[in-house]
Amino acid sequence: MRRSVPYLASTLGSMVLPFVTLPIMTRWLSPADYGIVAIGQVVASLFMGLASLGVTAGLERNFFQYEKNPRELGRLMHSGLVLVLVMTLGLGALMWAAAAPLAAWLLGDGMWGPLLWVMAITSALGVMITVQLVYLRNRGYATQYMIVSLGALVLEAALTIAGVAVADLGVWGLVAGPLLAKLVVTTILWTRMTLELPPAFEVKKVKELLGIGLPLLPRTCFGVADNGVDRLLVNWLQSLGQVGLFGIANRIGYSVFSLMTAIEQLYVPEVYRLMFEGGRDGGVRIGRLLSPYFYVSIVLPSLVVLFTEEMLWVLVTPAFYGVTTAAAVLAAYYGQMFFGKIVGVQFVYAKKTWYTTPFAVLRLVTHVVAALLLIPSFGATGAALALLATGLLVDGFAVAVAQRAYRIEYELRVVIPGLALLYGATAWIVGTVAMDVSYPARLAGKVAIVAALLLFGWRWMAPMSARVIGVLRARGTMVRA
Repeated sequence: MRRSVPYLASTLGSMVLPFVTLPIMTRWLSPADYGIVAIGQVVASLFMGLASLGVTAGLERNFFQYEKNPRELGRLMHSGLVLVLVMTLGLGALMWAAAAPLAAWLLGDGMWGPLLWVMAITSALGVMITVQLVYLRNRGYATQYMIVSLGALVLEAALTIAGVAVADLGVWGLVAGPLLAKLVVTTILWTRMTLELPPAFEVKKVKELLGIGLPLLPRTCFGVADNGVDRLLVNWLQSLGQVGLFGIANRIGYSVFSLMTAIEQLYVPEVYRLMFEGGRDGGVRIGRLLSPYFYVSIVLPSLVVLFTEEMLWVLVTPAFYGVTTAAAVLAAYYGQMFFGKIVGVQFVYAKKTWYTTPFAVLRLVTHVVAALLLIPSFGATGAALALLATGLLVDGFAVAVAQRAYRIEYELRVVIPGLALLYGATAWIVGTVAMDVSYPARLAGKVAIVAALLLFGWRWMAPMSARVIGVLRARGTMVRA
């Protein structure tokens, strides 16, 4: 619990700051401006996947193999970072040459080529920061993890606001701020790691990382196509403004995923340890370990689904109110991805990362079909519904296959009611908004679902509350955090 406070504080910051900036950004920028950035994120994601070569997954797995040998651990970490840096420089040169034609194809105007290039480089710097945050987390430096994470977020938000609202850079303010912030943070973190783990490069370590990461590369490419096809289709079948609304909705939904990722920092190391050391009953122990984390990972998206409407009233201008149903659906989509995180661990542990490629192809095909059916009629909301339907079908199949790679005995008495509440909350919001049900009636349903969530989780809330109180009473704990 003491370690969880800094991790959760970092994630709360990553969730809160983007929403704090929304009232400013939506008064200076239009949905079409957000649409340009949303398309650019597709390019940046592909660049990031190619530049990283799956290094993060390799470091995640092999860290514990060298945990007790600082010399070997240093070679592992620095070799991974150098590999990402070299790939970023090489691909960055190629990207600069192709940026204008790419922007003309995607956005209809080659003038946005430099913006796409900046977003691509920024994404690669984000990989380097993630690698070093994994190091801090796995070493147990929870407070340092929190300071770095929150500091990076505050710096990025401040520079972005300055670019948009003070310097009046428009869309460029949204991309210049993150680039400068990530350059600063990457430099500081790598310098810090060099002081603790002397720099060293070893080809053998690179081969180890690539042995795990390269099989993930096709999946990364298909995954980027999967993540970007909705934005492109919304742009081609509807308008750039609808892309912007989808981008805002995705930001709201992705906040759920960010918090789930922070929670993941608490259980993934223990899941790996149980896989390596748990013996025959490792799967049973992992299932019990995951139940309370699953509950938290269901409650969070359910609350976002239920109260996105009210949040938008406070944060954005009326031009963005149409985002409500799309944001609710995307929050549910990201909420159900709890199992996707575990599936990835199962495949990495079994060294069957190549399994992810056929699933990525299946996801892309399913997503394109669903998007073509739903986007023409429902715009941004149709794109969100296509994602949710794709996740239900493909992720369910992936869980079944991952259970053959390493079986985890999930507690079904927890999983089934939790998913029913999440999907029930989503159906209530989408259905009542579509039927134009009065707000008091919608609110009554929201309150009933919240009550059901509290009742469902009471078995964990009482002991968890006692632990939290104990942490708060511990001398100096919160001060140090």
